Amino acid sequence: MPHITVGKWGKNLAVRFPGDVARELGLREGEQVEIEAQDGAIVIRRAAPHFTLEELFRGRSAKAWRAAYANAYDWGDDVGREVVDE
Repeated sequence: MPHITVGKWGKNLAVRFPGDVARELGLREGEQVEIEAQDGAIVIRRAAPHFTLEELFRGRSAKAWRAAYANAYDWGDDVGREVVDE
């Protein structure tokens, strides 16, 4: 297990990941991680990615998405006063 030294980065403390650890985890420069203290231990994990709607739906038109998911769930027969255009 590699040992690292806590250093100073501006007004904050910082740690640097050894190259072999970064390669094994597939960490890249600029990637976001979360850090927390847990029962006296330091826990570092990848941050959950956040996507914009444009990023999520890039590459397909609204019509293509509707066609792909048209039969994703059967809601049953229409009831009440709702109007469903097909």
